[in-house]
Amino acid sequence: MKYIRTIYDSFLANIDKKPIIILYGARQVGKTTFVEGFIKNYKNPLFLQGDDPRDIMRLENRSGTELVSLVGNHDIVVIDEAQQIKNIGTTLKLMADKHVSVRIIATGSSSFELANRLSEPLTGRNRTFTLFPLSLQELVNAYDKRTIENNIIEYMTFGTYPEVVVAQSIEEKKKILTSLATDYLFKDVFQFAPVKHSFVFEKIVQLLALRVGSEISYTEIAKEVGISRDTLYNYVTMLEQAFIIFRLTPLYTNKTKEINKNHKIYFYDTGIRNAVLRAFDPLDLRNDKGAIFENFFIAEKIKERAYQDRYTEIHFWRTRSGTEIDFIECNPTYTEIKAYECKWKESVSMPISFKTLYPQASFTSVTKENIVSKFITGQV
Repeated sequence: MKYIRTIYDSFLANIDKKPIIILYGARQVGKTTFVEGFIKNYKNPLFLQGDDPRDIMRLENRSGTELVSLVGNHDIVVIDEAQQIKNIGTTLKLMADKHVSVRIIATGSSSFELANRLSEPLTGRNRTFTLFPLSLQELVNAYDKRTIENNIIEYMTFGTYPEVVVAQSIEEKKKILTSLATDYLFKDVFQFAPVKHSFVFEKIVQLLALRVGSEISYTEIAKEVGISRDTLYNYVTMLEQAFIIFRLTPLYTNKTKEINKNHKIYFYDTGIRNAVLRAFDPLDLRNDKGAIFENFFIAEKIKERAYQDRYTEIHFWRTRSGTEIDFIECNPTYTEIKAYECKWKESVSMPISFKTLYPQASFTSVTKENIVSKFITGQV
């Protein structure tokens, strides 16, 4: 099954506006497949791989003249897994400056490494995109709305990585996810970041997976695994930069009524979260089904927001007395606020305390029964 990725049109519209396009995303989300399809629009593409020793030698420590010779008469150049190339920022800059007619795409699965190597040399020369696991909209486009609605529990359980979605059996899905969660997704973290004890790191990921949907205490988790709070915070940041997790901070405008410090952590893909815990039991039988559904919905909102280029703030909300709302999207001035509450079965109304503080806000109750319809019809 070929999926038409949501970013395609925006990618196409921007390819001639900046000489360099950077495509981020976790391993195995489909970056290589996407760019291979995209460059079919060009007559003479050059595809280089950052994990191929021969291509590394062709790119590392090369002069502008050597890079011009490498590019030759190619009209577009792709450097896949570009974070593997030393001084990649300088290499891309020289390519773009010395060969102004060529278009360049660089992909990377670890933003902490690639972004650090790119930030200074490419100022003003690049545009960045992020590719996520398949979204509900992409799934509906590939199949149909009814099929996705009928299989929504499966997507929550096993996630939406392309290889997982097309797997023909439950056992095959489990095998792929386990491989992803143990071998691929953490590869960049271990390779590029100062992780001294892999078993400690894996324990942290498991503890974060268990706390999805709950406010976390860095001090508590650090104590449980036997490291400092600062070290834990750095590990969490690495996981974010490897596109495995993301954080939400609280919406906070009223000092006396709202909390202002704690974070919530979610996984970009619920299948990966479940694989970390080796937990693939039917959701109806699980105590964490509400947290999984909440994670699934919020991850979909993150994808949607990124693909639509919405420069908004995202938060959760909780009062000091304990009233909560799962997800808030708003503009910086809070004149437009959209609130969402996730419930497995029953719809709920906007909390009075939230309506009192934010009378301008809209509120949507999302359940497993209406999530697909609400996304597809733009009601969320």
